Amino acid sequence: MRDRDTPPPAPGFWTLAGAEAWERFAIQGAKSLLTLFLLTDLLRPSGPPVLGLAGLRAAIEGMTGTRGDIAFASQLYGLYGALTYLILPLGGWLADRSGRRRVAMFVGAELMAAGLVALTGRPLALVGLGLLIGGIGLLKGNLAAEVGALRGSAGGERLFAAYLAFLNGGALLGPLLCGWLAERYGFGTAFAAMAASIAVAVLLLRAAPRVTVAAAARDEGAAVAWRQVVPAIVAVTLCFCAYEQLTNIVLVWAEARVALSVGGFAVPPGWLAAADGLFTIALALGAYRLWPWLARRRCEPAAGIKLALGGVAIALGYGLIALLSMRVGAVGLTGPLAAILLLGIGVVLSWPSALAIVTAAAPPGRRGMMTGLFYLHGFVAHLVVGQLGTLYPVMSAPRFWMIHVALALAGAVVALAIPRGQATTTSTAESASA
Repeated sequence: MRDRDTPPPAPGFWTLAGAEAWERFAIQGAKSLLTLFLLTDLLRPSGPPVLGLAGLRAAIEGMTGTRGDIAFASQLYGLYGALTYLILPLGGWLADRSGRRRVAMFVGAELMAAGLVALTGRPLALVGLGLLIGGIGLLKGNLAAEVGALRGSAGGERLFAAYLAFLNGGALLGPLLCGWLAERYGFGTAFAAMAASIAVAVLLLRAAPRVTVAAAARDEGAAVAWRQVVPAIVAVTLCFCAYEQLTNIVLVWAEARVALSVGGFAVPPGWLAAADGLFTIALALGAYRLWPWLARRRCEPAAGIKLALGGVAIALGYGLIALLSMRVGAVGLTGPLAAILLLGIGVVLSWPSALAIVTAAAPPGRRGMMTGLFYLHGFVAHLVVGQLGTLYPVMSAPRFWMIHVALALAGAVVALAIPRGQATTTSTAESASA
């Protein structure tokens, strides 16, 4: 039920939010399957050769050393994830400077669809990943910016909370459905379903009204409060250097150590990533109610405190996985799900808080660029996650997970150094562009 003092969403919001859900279905579906796809299909000697794979592996292992298939799969996962973030500022900059954001979004969707189709077969799988990266760069950030332009007087905080629910709905269904399709019918069928989801997103984009985009910023020379921006980005980067392992080695660990069955039904490892999406939706809606309630009572935590608490929650999640790894034999599902819940709490606290700090510290005409800089935390985190994954086969599991505990706690410490004074209304809604 909508509050009486909250205006209805602007025209076009629901179609754009729906497009985001289907886009995120494809992005998270592909991400949740990539490491397992490499280990069980692409890196096996049987079948037609994968164009460029041998050369890429030689180049990566020439720099890092030969450590086996799990290490290489983790490195490639990290490289792919890092590039999908690194390209986002470029995609946003191109759309902002040209004033043709809608065109950029359609081109991005077409590249994503082409990449997913290429991933349905072995020979062009690496080409498909390249196309997918380019498409994400043009679509993901610009779609969030298009929704941002609709905020106006429509209650921005609640508008973006609804958008976040759509986003995480796609993030939930992608790993859930695609994981099941890969398990039952093979990876090719799963990637074909992702391509179909992009087609649905395109139809929704065509139905949405156009939003005018200024071709250039009006206050490029305005000052940025770097004392808030730098520690916020450093803190969220450290937190996500731990969190992003969830869709990489956590799934490999779960496949080997967790009893993935419920009542005789085999649970695909990718469904653990889907559980993270489900928890995030519920937690986001809870925070959406909690922060205004605390604000009315003048006890809402500052943004930096929320960010620090997020780091602590992520550390607790990986600490629990470390404890579970000490057990002998298979681990039940309850413990891993509790750890994933803690990781979800950490994300709901840390990501929106850091983004709100960054945007509040930037003048309006430079928020696109600053948001692009914020996105680089994902680039760094994926590179670190990929490299950390190479340690998993050569050290004890508890020690491996304690590295992630240390990273998240370091992020919490940095967050506490953020100067007070910036806006503290950091509702979960602001993470919609994540």
